[in-house]
Amino acid sequence: MKSASSRLRIRMLRRKRSRCQFAIIAALLLSCASLCAEPLHVLLTNDDGFEAQGITAMHKALLDAGYEVSVAAPREQQSGSSMRVTLGTIMVEKLEGNFWVIDGTPADSVSFALAKLLAEKRPDIVISGINFGQNLGSNANLSGTVGAAIMATQLSIPAIAVSAGLDLSERDAKPDRFPSTTAAFGPAAQFTVRFIKQLELSRVKDAPMLPPNQLVNINFPAIPGADIKGVALTNVARVGGFAPVYLETERDGEYKATLRHGDPIDPNVPNSDMQQFAEGYITISILDGDMNPSSEARKPLSERIDKFLAVPIR
Repeated sequence: MKSASSRLRIRMLRRKRSRCQFAIIAALLLSCASLCAEPLHVLLTNDDGFEAQGITAMHKALLDAGYEVSVAAPREQQSGSSMRVTLGTIMVEKLEGNFWVIDGTPADSVSFALAKLLAEKRPDIVISGINFGQNLGSNANLSGTVGAAIMATQLSIPAIAVSAGLDLSERDAKPDRFPSTTAAFGPAAQFTVRFIKQLELSRVKDAPMLPPNQLVNINFPAIPGADIKGVALTNVARVGGFAPVYLETERDGEYKATLRHGDPIDPNVPNSDMQQFAEGYITISILDGDMNPSSEARKPLSERIDKFLAVPIR
């Protein structure tokens, strides 16, 4: 006859075995759910052209993360094109897999992909980049990278613009120009994948990845990893990361347009993306694609316009 202590040990072993079995079943169910769930569908574009190093690095990182990736990107360099769209003929070439080359702008690429290529299976999110050079402050209004992301939000698809820093002092570097930017593409792509995964985990079930009309602008410094101070959620500066310079040439009336670095200090915007980026932070800015200002912001001008409207037109 078994003693009371023996019976107690047997019950404890049975309970432990039951807990282990439950844990194994739960793990299998979670694994099955993970495997059975459809992967996130990403539409990838850029403004540097479909063969650029930045989009290549981003494409690889997204595929390695298990995402379904469709690419629709411009054939040629389209920097500074903002949201310009093409009227007239647009040529489209399909490469292997879900990869299309568009003879147009970044905004064209997104618009055409959503209207024609992916109309039956719209993406969960659009990633634009990785751009060759930072898109900070007021320069975001000029950027084809950001312009593609804005186009996506206007077509009701969440979007993230991603850019790697550019040091203009490296423009004459040998054997390759801008080596720091090239070195930043891989880490920037991995950071973006981690950010996307966090958006997936934190969103409400069946809700979009981002709120309507809002997009995210990520800028990754082109500095050694050990020198990156961290990640900062920033405000958009009213100054730009780059400023135009117009140099006279030998030909009368002809000027050469080039760039210089802008002043990173904007006294009117606290915690600006320009200053945080200059100090060595990866910056994340939330941009609002809704062109309507808040009621409070528009009130002073609205009152002035109301006075104009109150005067009869003779």
